[in-house]
Amino acid sequence: MGSEENMFQLAAANVQPLDEPHEKKRQEEQILFLDRIPKAALASILSSWIYFAYSLKCLLDAQAGGLSGSPLTVAWLSFAMQVAHARQFSCHQTHALKSDSLLVPVGTPHLLALSAMGEAKRQPLLRLLGDTCPSVDVFITYCGEELAVLLDTVRAAAMVDYPKDSFRVIVLDDSVSSDVENEMGKLRSTFNNIHYSTRGSRPKTHTKAGNLNHGLRYVRTLPGGASDLVAVLDVDMIPSPHWLRALVPHIVVDPKTGMASPPQRQYNIPDGDPLGQTMDVLFDVMEPSKNAKNAAWCCGTGFVVRRAALDDIGGVPEESISEDIMTSFYLATAGWKIVYVHEDVQWGLVPATITAHLKQHKRLCAGIISTAAAVRSPRLQKMTPEEKYGSLFAPFAYSTSILFNTIILILMPVLIWTGAPLVAYATQSQLRTLSMLFLVKFLAGLSYDFLATRSANYHLGLLGISMAWVIPFLFVTMVRFALSILTGGGVPLFTPSGLVDIRTVQSLGRRIKVALWNDGFIIHVAIIASLLAAVSGSASAASQAASASGFWRQLSIRAAWPPILLIWSTNLTDCLIPLSYTLSLPVPLDREALLVRDPKSQLAYPSEQAKDPVRVRPSQISALMKIAYCIGVCAMFVLQK
Repeated sequence: MGSEENMFQLAAANVQPLDEPHEKKRQEEQILFLDRIPKAALASILSSWIYFAYSLKCLLDAQAGGLSGSPLTVAWLSFAMQVAHARQFSCHQTHALKSDSLLVPVGTPHLLALSAMGEAKRQPLLRLLGDTCPSVDVFITYCGEELAVLLDTVRAAAMVDYPKDSFRVIVLDDSVSSDVENEMGKLRSTFNNIHYSTRGSRPKTHTKAGNLNHGLRYVRTLPGGASDLVAVLDVDMIPSPHWLRALVPHIVVDPKTGMASPPQRQYNIPDGDPLGQTMDVLFDVMEPSKNAKNAAWCCGTGFVVRRAALDDIGGVPEESISEDIMTSFYLATAGWKIVYVHEDVQWGLVPATITAHLKQHKRLCAGIISTAAAVRSPRLQKMTPEEKYGSLFAPFAYSTSILFNTIILILMPVLIWTGAPLVAYATQSQLRTLSMLFLVKFLAGLSYDFLATRSANYHLGLLGISMAWVIPFLFVTMVRFALSILTGGGVPLFTPSGLVDIRTVQSLGRRIKVALWNDGFIIHVAIIASLLAAVSGSASAASQAASASGFWRQLSIRAAWPPILLIWSTNLTDCLIPLSYTLSLPVPLDREALLVRDPKSQLAYPSEQAKDPVRVRPSQISALMKIAYCIGVCAMFVLQK
């Protein structure tokens, strides 16, 4: 330990801020984001709760004025649905505002931004210069993915700008593949710092965590023993040449920092991002806000961690398939700090098909839910009650969000079908005030969305990114894993997402049949049909109720009441995604065409065109239409005498 700390001190003397105009400009923009976003978040949260408070008053006044029976029930359910849907923008997590708490990471973009108010700071971008550097063991986990993808990652990792005698690349093969072992042997003739290891048989435990722990044991047997630091790359993540020199300095300059974690970037997202596969809301909005509160999380890949910190927590936690989340909890509990380095130093792949994309979402869901079981782990018994609550809050917040959205998907068509008004009020004056307050709430939320979208290179929709089409699948996954954990069955085995591929069929008729029944997309047809039928029924009711006030006014307080229309129209368009994908069957981007490869060394990096954020910006047409409608309807009620 003494020699390790001495090396860190020597390396710290060679750490300098990154002096690059482009990065300085980006840093200034990020500071501007942390300064303005919290204010927009505060305005959005306050206006939301003022609107809901007044909505509740109007509802109670209408009930006192004689509203009863089915119309009253519909009005109450409509109110509850709006509150449930807006929970992600509410301040129900105000306890998460506490600084330096495990609770801070568990929050929504609005709340996390609010928590950073007055603390507009950004992790500085640093560089470690010279050859006095801590030793690093680079782990690349493999479990049967495409061999060419692994080879590109290994070559890039072996060629990073770091003293060659100070780092090793260890391929941890859980597929037990002779082909992989042979290819690593060939590469070792060129790069003598490449090593290969396997657990000997295909594992039946939590694959990545167990594989990493095997790597921690394996490097102890190598000449020189374990290195000072451990770096981890997913099999598809190609590191930039400056990867280690960008992350290691954040650890050597602060003895309390146990991990430096960068964002994940992907270079094969299709033009326009039709499946919503970008994760920029996490890496460009939430993580910087969390880091401002000293509460960053491990981002799963590309991170560098002290070997001493991992040893301190007993290795990578295997109690959950979300080993990154659990590692964050364990490190924080042990007193280690995690810093989020907002610099693009790795580029990977998103699932190439909708089926693989769905599988990835289900695995993420299973992982978050399974973290609840980790509280029973002996290693976490020393956690304080507050820390245990923090570890439970992540699966709680996530699962309740899935539950609420599932209820909304089921209940929304029923409410609209009744044809009853979805907004309750006692007087026309109340309706005008209610419309005005919703308009203020809507515009405040829109200002936040715009700033967040700007911060993420306009990758996000103006009304946020909704993934309603995956909710039914996540609900089934959540119930399955929760029941297994609650009944003592443990965490079920989950197949690695890299092995999943869509069952494409040339015949359109056969493809539709497979998508509807085998992949379960029939549920989206049912949701769309029920919504369209309900809106048609509500329009009929509005036509019958229309008098001097007119048909559009009646429809606007029924199916087209702006807060409700935003929900059901988003669900409708989202459920069209898997059906549209099935019919058009987009051709995945050719990975090789997205790379710039050196013909001699075969070293490959994503091209600038592949990394261009403009290419994957989603269309805003649907959002702009909803914005125009909401402003128009609210203005109609506000201006009406």
